[in-house]
Amino acid sequence: MKKMILRFWDFKTIVFALFIFSFNFSYSQNRNYAQFLIDTLSSKTFSGRGYVNNGDQKAAQFIATQFNKLGLKAFENSDYMHNFTFPVVVFSKKCKVKIDGKTLLEGKDYLINPSSPSINKKLKIKPINKDSRLPSKHNVALLYDTSYKFSKNELKMTDDYKLRISLQKKLTWSVSTSVDKNSSISILKSSMPDNSRKIKINIKSKIKKHNASNVIGYVEGKEIKDTFIVITAHFDHLGMLGKAIFPGANDNASGTAMMIDLANYFTKNPCKYSIAFMAFAAEEPGLIGSKHYTDNPYDNLPLNKIKFLVNLDLMGSGEKGMAVVNATVFQDYFNKLQNINNEKKYLPEFKVRGKAANSDHYWFTERGVKCFFFYLMGSYNHYHDIYDNSENLKLGNFYDKAFLLIRDFILSV
Repeated sequence: MKKMILRFWDFKTIVFALFIFSFNFSYSQNRNYAQFLIDTLSSKTFSGRGYVNNGDQKAAQFIATQFNKLGLKAFENSDYMHNFTFPVVVFSKKCKVKIDGKTLLEGKDYLINPSSPSINKKLKIKPINKDSRLPSKHNVALLYDTSYKFSKNELKMTDDYKLRISLQKKLTWSVSTSVDKNSSISILKSSMPDNSRKIKINIKSKIKKHNASNVIGYVEGKEIKDTFIVITAHFDHLGMLGKAIFPGANDNASGTAMMIDLANYFTKNPCKYSIAFMAFAAEEPGLIGSKHYTDNPYDNLPLNKIKFLVNLDLMGSGEKGMAVVNATVFQDYFNKLQNINNEKKYLPEFKVRGKAANSDHYWFTERGVKCFFFYLMGSYNHYHDIYDNSENLKLGNFYDKAFLLIRDFILSV
């Protein structure tokens, strides 16, 4: 028996040693680690990484823990946290919408406009189209298909009505920092009963002052320590609407996971320059976290010490290639990226884009920092909805290839 146990443990030891050997000496990307990060960040624990149940702050603490485990250094005794506050609209957990007595489910059947004020009403539903006129009575709910385009005058007049209802083929939500004059909701076409007559709606919204934190760490360079390559990704998402959770697996647990996976690589393989890793909060309400950094940079990481910045968002697919925002702005750097891809055959193609204010790279571009925004393209089509979850997003070979391309590009800068 002792010999059998000894042999068993000798076998386990050999397997473990081989694992450690392969991890330390052949390591590049770690897809399993990245998938673990996505699964964790998009779990119910973080409540959609938004402004309910302190979901985004819990996510920030989780990311800081990962930075600490990897051995990243923190700037200015910050414990990785770069704090700020901003206003955001939040909704009560007890949202109720009924159409002719049928209860609709938030996230699945309907969404509240993120800037809607509170409303508690029973209203008659008035459908409008190109052949009808706006009703003279304002105490109604206007129902219209998204194909209906209001004129400027009509749109202004709709502010006098209690509620606007738009029918949508797909429900897509967002976040707001201000409240509109009138309430509005979107209902999935397939969830709207035919010839609906009445709606009962009770929603409560408010603006709250929200405390948030960017999470920032770095790996010191081997040769030039005061010049940085920066890798960024936003970790926040939409949070919750009532009981509906918006997990944000692809947007942007995937980009956050790749950023941390790159940190894992560069802690073991430091390069010439220092590399900073910035996980931004409050991207969804309007690139607020990244703007806060560009307005309030660390003394040891001023903007003029950033050699190049790479921003990662939507990194869960890739079978249709990768989009490169700012490719036409920084042509020499794009040529480097293209040459690497042509040689290594990592991704099938690039979508070449110019300047765009569509993610956290933008404020750095505006301040004169050279940067790219990368996002992967593919068949994954869940975006800003309740179905963007880790069950639907499983990383594959294109994650590995995108990681290697971005790593090689960083090493070439």
